[in-house]
Amino acid sequence: MPAKQPKKWEASKTVIGVDIGGTRIKIGLVDPRGTVLLFKAFPTRVDLGKNQVLTRIAAGLAAVLRQVREKGIFPEIIGIGAAGLIDRPKGVVLLSPNFPDWEEVPLGPYLTRKLGLPCFLDNDANAITLGEKWAGAGRDLPNFVCLTLGTGVGSGLILDNQLWYGSQGFGPEIGHMTIRPGGERCDCGNRGCLETLASATYLVKTAAKGLLKNASPILARKMACSSAPLSAQVIFETALQGDRFCLSLFKTLGQSLGIASANLVQILGLDGIVLGGGVSKASTIFLPYLMKEFKRRLTLIPSEKIAIRISSLGDISGVLGAAAAAQERWSQQSPFGR
Repeated sequence: MPAKQPKKWEASKTVIGVDIGGTRIKIGLVDPRGTVLLFKAFPTRVDLGKNQVLTRIAAGLAAVLRQVREKGIFPEIIGIGAAGLIDRPKGVVLLSPNFPDWEEVPLGPYLTRKLGLPCFLDNDANAITLGEKWAGAGRDLPNFVCLTLGTGVGSGLILDNQLWYGSQGFGPEIGHMTIRPGGERCDCGNRGCLETLASATYLVKTAAKGLLKNASPILARKMACSSAPLSAQVIFETALQGDRFCLSLFKTLGQSLGIASANLVQILGLDGIVLGGGVSKASTIFLPYLMKEFKRRLTLIPSEKIAIRISSLGDISGVLGAAAAAQERWSQQSPFGR
């Protein structure tokens, strides 16, 4: 099983894991026990365009490799989780809602050429899910969904202790489950997707509209005193101050996640839901709304039997899972000219 594969590593082996999100790129050196020995993160800068982002990824990895080699550590492979639909055998990002100009991007082969190491590519949410199964909140759950609440809403599914990819080889796209028919248009082209109601993008877009209507004087004062752009973190901090408008955004977010979670449990008979990603740090606010909606809508299964958990790994779950997936595939196939 992919989640157990790292136990078979040789004691001296390490793998580089990479988590490429719409906001940040995270790189970690992972040992066979699931310990992240080194961790680096830097902004993705999607605004710079595809070529510049690719250059930033390669440069960041090259810097990490130099650093660890100076310490006498020589990783043999690199595992990468990237947002979007992924052709895993070819290492190609087919398309990505969070990277508008990425289409048929051969990310795996590109990095293999640049770095001289075999690179294995998977969807970032699948990697995060593997990380949670290996060493996080899903360790004891044989069947669970992991929802990553970041720029968008990513998702991975573990069934019978195995990562599920489906017949198309992509895994689930739960972020594009319709929650509100006729709602806001999503980057995927649909309306009312979970992603339009439970992501950092949702928070920022809706808060920006609210500022134009003077819906939150507290948030308006914060923004007037800062040169930083409006962010989910600022909205969270304002909600913690009791701002009714910002609290209402997290109420909607929690209720939307509650609806989605109840649907998933009733369809798949899951043991639990794991929530990760940057927005999950605001769970102190939105989790009560999620649980109330979840219990109200879960009509056929006792809600107390279902675990609703926040990621225990935080930023490292993606690099852990990318490393685990790469090690599993390295033992099974020859990538990109090995």
